[in-house]
Amino acid sequence: MVIKYTWLKILDLLKKRGSRTTVADLRRDLDSRGFHIDEKELAEDLAKIRDLGLIECDLLVTADGNATVAVDDYSTIGITAAGLRKLSAIVKI
Repeated sequence: MVIKYTWLKILDLLKKRGSRTTVADLRRDLDSRGFHIDEKELAEDLAKIRDLGLIECDLLVTADGNATVAVDDYSTIGITAAGLRKLSAIVKI
């Protein structure tokens, strides 16, 4: 499994918050720490992290019953138990 350093920073910020947060708040926290991530890249990264099961985020259900990941400024995201374990395992290294 390949994990980008920015993904670790995202997981770390979510762990420090301790609860779900909006994507806009996460972006502000990242910017304040010097991690200026393009909106499109952040959305792609959050989708990949979610696919790995490290974060949970809002899902939009379309009329045909398909669920898609909702990643906009008002979407909420949070770290999962698997994300906490992955973060602590990598930090120990």
